[in-house]
Formats: sequence, structure tokens, C-alpha cells
Amino acid sequence: MKLLLLVLGLFVLLAAVIISYNVWHAFSEPLVARPGPYELGRQHLHDQLEAARKREAEFERQDWDSVTLLRGLIASHQQRIDRLTGNKEAAEIIAYDRDAITRIQARIADLEAKQREQPAERLSNPEDSAATPSAPKPQPKLAHPDK
Repeated sequence: MKLLLLVLGLFVLLAAVIISYNVWHAFSEPLVARPGPYELGRQHLHDQLEAARKREAEFERQDWDSVTLLRGLIASHQQRIDRLTGNKEAAEIIAYDRDAITRIQARIADLEAKQREQPAERLSNPEDSAATPSAPKPQPKLAHPDK
């Protein structure tokens, strides 16, 4: 009986050492594997999105005050949404494009509201200088060199 307990104890001790070694080895040397095609494709799409964000941010800064050019940006975002609609991995790009369209449409609405306000202000506040003639401005006195 003592021999059986001794063998069983050694077996349990050996199993504990093997498990401990495997756990230590897993933490000390992480497994490095090449990314698969799915991960590479996802990373490529993400890189394209970041590049497009930078490029489109520059376009928006240049075109921020032009309704016509902002509508062109909306059309380009919509084309990309149409092109990527069936692609599950492109959900981040589609969400970005929808947010951009919403932001640009709000800017267009602001610009159009400002354009409607300007003619109304001109009609309600005619320029005073056109209604009343201005008095001649006094000329500064020049010092004569001979005096």
C-alpha cells in the first residue's frame, strides 16, 4: 500500500511540474504567428480608412465655405458607401462615410441659412452713406517750406 501511495504521489508531483513548466513557458515566450489573410485584409482596410480620413479632412478644410464643393464631397462619400455596402469588413468605413455625410449636410444647411440672411439684412438695413451725402473731409494743413 505504501508503495502504491509513493508511486501515486510521484505521478501527481510529476504532473504538477509539467503543468507548471507549460504555464511558465507560455507566459515567458509568447507565441508569435504571422497574421492570416483575414487580419491582413482588415488591417489594409483600416490603413485605407486612415489615409482617406486625412485626405478628406484636407478637402473639407479647403471646401468648407463652398456649398457646391461640399455637395461633391457628399457624392464621393455616397459612391464609396455604395461600393462597400456588401462588405462586412468595411463597416468602419461605411460608418465614417455616413457620419461625414451628416456633418457636411449640417454645414451646407448653415451656409444656406447664412446666404438667406444676407439679402434680408441688405434690404432691411440700407446703407446710410448712400442715402445721405457725405460732407467733404477736411484736408490737413501742410507746412509751407518757405515760412
